Amino acid sequence: MRYDFALLFTALTALTGAIWLLDALAFAPARRRRQAEERAAVDAAHEAAITRIRALVTKERLGEVEIGRNEAGIGIGLPAAADGERLRAALAREMSELDVQAEGDGLQANLRDPGAVTREPVVVEYARSFFPVILVILLLRSFVAEPYRIPSESMMPNLLIGDFILVNKYAYGLRLPVLDTKIVKVGEPQRGDVIVFHPPMAPDQVWIKRVVGLPGDVIAYDNYQLTVNGQPVPREEIGVGPTIHLMGSPTPTRLVREDLPGRSHTILEADIAGSDPRASGSWTVPAGHYFMMGDDRDNSEDSRFWPTHFLPEANIVGKAELVWLNLDFAAKKMDTSRIGTIIR
Repeated sequence: MRYDFALLFTALTALTGAIWLLDALAFAPARRRRQAEERAAVDAAHEAAITRIRALVTKERLGEVEIGRNEAGIGIGLPAAADGERLRAALAREMSELDVQAEGDGLQANLRDPGAVTREPVVVEYARSFFPVILVILLLRSFVAEPYRIPSESMMPNLLIGDFILVNKYAYGLRLPVLDTKIVKVGEPQRGDVIVFHPPMAPDQVWIKRVVGLPGDVIAYDNYQLTVNGQPVPREEIGVGPTIHLMGSPTPTRLVREDLPGRSHTILEADIAGSDPRASGSWTVPAGHYFMMGDDRDNSEDSRFWPTHFLPEANIVGKAELVWLNLDFAAKKMDTSRIGTIIR
């Protein structure tokens, strides 16, 4: 099940912000007035209690006694422990509204019923606490960076299943969350960039591939040879690659260095005769669109197989920058060597 986190965080930000704002404008002023009145009533009750305690001290002839307010209630300092016991007994007898306990060299007296206490509603307290946190998360995810987990082998050998990557959200411009409307133009994808996007045939999903064709390019692919604008892209086999899974079967691969104009990177080719005939063809990239391919050339559902073949610029989420974690849930292990890998 996929979740639209942009929509979720936008909704939570709007909800908590609205609750906080509504309370601040409509209910908080009256609540603060009630709280001020309640504090004044409590202060008056404490002062009245202190006056009665002083009278009781005089009546019991206890000598010099210090009486004053503290954070807990009323503090009473006495010259002797025996005086404290006498005063405590007198208070219990004549001032039942006080809870009196021995504390240090004196007594601590608290009102048993200090009166009504108007508190901030729990929902407002949570909204006030969570609104700035959720807002910061929304802004970071929308305009700075967003996490993404690699779900398939389509970008091997450069990205592995279980890689958690950071996606640069401002590399190609700032977009409004949920609406995906570009509000600030920063740059455009370059040939060789690895980008995260919503595929045109499944806009609710998020995929990752490499840009091989820019607007106006003519892209051709035949028997593992990529051609850009009539120029074959230089390629060189450099070693044996990892085993991948094609049609459910383990398949050996070879590592190949491919030199796109201005960008060199490594790809995987299955060590089998020929390639999927559907992958061969020639495509002219229209304006405002891009041609995408996976680095695992025999195991990638990319532009070669899409009904429309091209990625609209509006579907781009951002540029893949960095691997910050790798968790293999199937094997229940973490590959710390992947942490900090720059995506090229």
